[in-house]
Amino acid sequence: MGKPAARVGDMTTHGGSIVGPGAPTVLIGGMPAALVGDNHVCPMQTPGTPPIPHVGGPIMPPGAPTVLICGKPAACVGDMLVCTGPPDSIAPPGCPTVQIGAGGGGGGGASGGGGGAKAKAAESKVDENHYLDVKFVDKGGKPITGVGYMAKAPDGGVTQGAVTGQVKQSGIQSGNYEITLKAVTKAAWSAKSAAVGDKVKLIAETAGIDAGEKAELQIFIRDTGHADTLLATLQGSVQSDKIEAQWELQLTDEYLKIQQAKDEKGSYSSPTFYYIVKTAGVIGRSSVLEYKDYIELELKDEDGNPVKGAGYKIFLPNGAVKEGTLDSNGYAKVDKIPPGNVKVVYDVRKSTR
Repeated sequence: MGKPAARVGDMTTHGGSIVGPGAPTVLIGGMPAALVGDNHVCPMQTPGTPPIPHVGGPIMPPGAPTVLICGKPAACVGDMLVCTGPPDSIAPPGCPTVQIGAGGGGGGGASGGGGGAKAKAAESKVDENHYLDVKFVDKGGKPITGVGYMAKAPDGGVTQGAVTGQVKQSGIQSGNYEITLKAVTKAAWSAKSAAVGDKVKLIAETAGIDAGEKAELQIFIRDTGHADTLLATLQGSVQSDKIEAQWELQLTDEYLKIQQAKDEKGSYSSPTFYYIVKTAGVIGRSSVLEYKDYIELELKDEDGNPVKGAGYKIFLPNGAVKEGTLDSNGYAKVDKIPPGNVKVVYDVRKSTR
């Protein structure tokens, strides 16, 4: 029979607890999985004058050598712990619904949370009805979906697919199975907002994806009331578990045509931008980038003299109108202008030429 999986926070027979660090992205019963080498604290004292406090140490091997999480054997109830006092061990119950190191037809029951985490199912000893059933949850205990996985069988055969909260296979051969998650995480821009002409970086982290794997980053215009529109496509690759690219928004003819098409439909436009990154069969979507520009106004008469104090109205692509007055040099700078075509109307009746 298998033994209940141990987690960070589980009690020890000396009344202490496992403090980790454990595997924070691999949750078992809502708590990080405990691994061989994780430390524990011990509250006991050896009688004396003064009493000698115990110092807790790491979880001792072997743990569950056939169940690797983040490259280390998983810890189970009953595993021994280093302690300066009498021998200590992980106390029950642990997580009784997740049995590690079990024989029979079942696969390992550890839940994997983070991309790139590895879990090996227990070795089966019965030659019929073998199955693999590994659940993957996030830190909140919710099933992870949409990330890719690769399962390596004992004979070296590989199957790939998308995680739907778990990886489940039936009618498989007995032996150890290694599962590696493939994911694109934390896709974001290097800034929350920028102006036309600014260079911004597209940065996404990866897990379980080989270095050098090609990546495609598609930049979309997102606009309320309009379908998302593909604006640009960049190429990159995975390096050191990261994908990076650089982009600069320019008011090209293509961009202005997209905005003009929206105007012709009689609706206003207030665009933001996001990107989708694709690599190794998995997809990630970024946060939103806001582009805010500025416009400089300068008005002179037919003799080249500044038109002081003239009023102005700026009609923005999003339907908003900004009003103001030119200074003594016939000049004004107006910030937070969304990219696109604008219309400016002057009222020289207020001027003091």
